[in-house]
Amino acid sequence: MPGLLIGALGVLAFLVRLVPLLESGTIGGFRGYDDGVHYAAGVHLLAGSLPYRDYVLVHPPGIALLMLPFALVGQLAGDSAGVSAARVFFAVIGTLNTVLIGILLKRWGYPAIITGAGLYAVGSIATIAERSIMLSPVLGACILAALVALRGTGRAPRRAVTVAAVFLGLALCFKLWAVLPILVIGVMVAVRFGPKLLLRFMAVGAAACALVMGPIFMLAPGAMFTDVVLAQLARTDGVAKGLAHRLGDFVGLDAALGTVFLIASFGVLCIVATAATGLSGRRRTPQEWGDEFWWAVLAIVIVCALLASASFFDHYPNFAAPYLALCLGVAVGACSSALSRRQVSRGHRSVWKAYAPGAVIAALGLALLVPVGIRGLVLEPQPLPGHVEADVAAAAAPHDCVFSTYAYMGIMSDSLSRSMEHGCGSAVDVFGAKMVQDLSLTGVGPSMPAGMTVQEMQVDQLNDAQAAVVGAPHAYYGLTAGAIDTLLNQFVLSASSGNFQVWVRR
Repeated sequence: MPGLLIGALGVLAFLVRLVPLLESGTIGGFRGYDDGVHYAAGVHLLAGSLPYRDYVLVHPPGIALLMLPFALVGQLAGDSAGVSAARVFFAVIGTLNTVLIGILLKRWGYPAIITGAGLYAVGSIATIAERSIMLSPVLGACILAALVALRGTGRAPRRAVTVAAVFLGLALCFKLWAVLPILVIGVMVAVRFGPKLLLRFMAVGAAACALVMGPIFMLAPGAMFTDVVLAQLARTDGVAKGLAHRLGDFVGLDAALGTVFLIASFGVLCIVATAATGLSGRRRTPQEWGDEFWWAVLAIVIVCALLASASFFDHYPNFAAPYLALCLGVAVGACSSALSRRQVSRGHRSVWKAYAPGAVIAALGLALLVPVGIRGLVLEPQPLPGHVEADVAAAAAPHDCVFSTYAYMGIMSDSLSRSMEHGCGSAVDVFGAKMVQDLSLTGVGPSMPAGMTVQEMQVDQLNDAQAAVVGAPHAYYGLTAGAIDTLLNQFVLSASSGNFQVWVRR
């Protein structure tokens, strides 16, 4: 029966992620800036353009490799089809994460599964990232898989540590934030299994990571270190977002500040309760500490890092969502179990009376998840108003070489793969390129790919283009001053839809 419940929550998670995309008609269109960058990285890689050496990518190369099959779909059937397939795949990742959380909470009973896996299935803290091509869902899947492998003491700790290390090594290939859970789980392995298996954990994880990233790193070691490490350390795009703003994104509800802090306080209590549960009973030595303690440590470390980070966006809480869901599930499950035991200890031998507290708690959990689920169905980011992507795509369709300021504009116009196939295109990540450019100008990192500034790259790409898809006003949408001059002098406005314009060469 627990398996059926977990499977049902998995189906619910898939539908909650996919249906709003289908209803809004945005499954193959705009879903945010980062989403377009990650798909474009795969398109460039398929065309033989390598990250770091040929273009800036401020994350490890895992996402570019993961997007290769979907880039191939885009090349054969159009970018809209490629992106649609990728988003369905990420909805499947969200489903997998929900199921893995349910498996980890299985020993705590139905109330734990309903509240923990249920929260992840329908909460906006999860859905905001798993309807798009984002990095944190992949990290979540890898880390949850590692936790499943390490459940309990295990009869085969060597194999469990090896499997966990492979998953965590792969996680690091997608985002440097994976360092935090790797450190926590590394300590867990050392405490539970000793230094011998810790060395195995480190060696296997490093080998898995090197197998994926090593070949690309060898081709451009300096540029990759600058893009992936230095550019991230220098980011300050979240400094203005204070504690209240960040907690609001964690809660994921349109609520008053007092309500946000109240819900956040409840979350803290759940984390504390989960840690206490992992240390309870006869677990007197560190080797005997339960998995629940380490889940709580993961939640504490990652939430604190996100609240203190100089970089913060609305989808960042998704990185902590699996561990918060686990803590909520454990806290509810432990409370339910304690109440049931109390009923039994008082002499209530009836099965109904013994399990009535758990049933009541499960029902309350379902009731509380209803508003969370309603909010989770809201599509974020919202579809762009006042434009028709089909009109933009139709205006760009006659041209083989189409420049687009941002990668998502190439997706909207269904021209990204076509342009790369004909040897032209646009920058994968304009904002990332500007960060790396600033580092190179201060002498911190090497020069930009091909030794060109962002402006020189845009002008060079416009000089090769037959048409251009841009946003208006141009400077607001990332065009440099030199690129704007080139656009106005060499191109003429052909069509527009909302803030988006298609220009064709004079």
